[in-house]
Amino acid sequence: MQNLIYLIIMALAGGAGWYAGSWKGRDAIEALDKAKAVGEQAIAERDQLDRDLKQRVARLTSEFQQGQQQRDAEHAKVKDELTGALAQRDKTIAALGRARDSSQATIRSNEARLQDATTSAEERQRLLADNARLKQEVADKETQIAGFECSKVPVPAPLLTPLQGS
Repeated sequence: MQNLIYLIIMALAGGAGWYAGSWKGRDAIEALDKAKAVGEQAIAERDQLDRDLKQRVARLTSEFQQGQQQRDAEHAKVKDELTGALAQRDKTIAALGRARDSSQATIRSNEARLQDATTSAEERQRLLADNARLKQEVADKETQIAGFECSKVPVPAPLLTPLQGS
């Protein structure tokens, strides 16, 4: 009987040990479950932040690309306008040159008529006045041509910098 009592005591001791061990294990299991829940929540928050960041980057990239496209379109437009103005400039220079040459030819013709002895005094006065007017026109046309020719010369950056601020 004594063995039976030892056996019962041993069984009770084993049960108590198992119970005590499982109680302590429960705390660890609960702590582990809590840590898993916190970890899963942190992962979910990280994933949400990652998605938000990717969306923001995509939006900013899209805005940047739209800005680039708009800038490129404006640049192309201004470049086309400048090309057109430069093409028109060459035509204007040619037209002014032709007009200047025509006026100079008229002046030479008038000078030849002034040298002619058969030209009357009234005609001489008219030719002199016409030559003065034509010489002024030639000077004006040469000034305009010089101005248009000047636009072909690149302007140094230090001269343009103060103008760009205004």
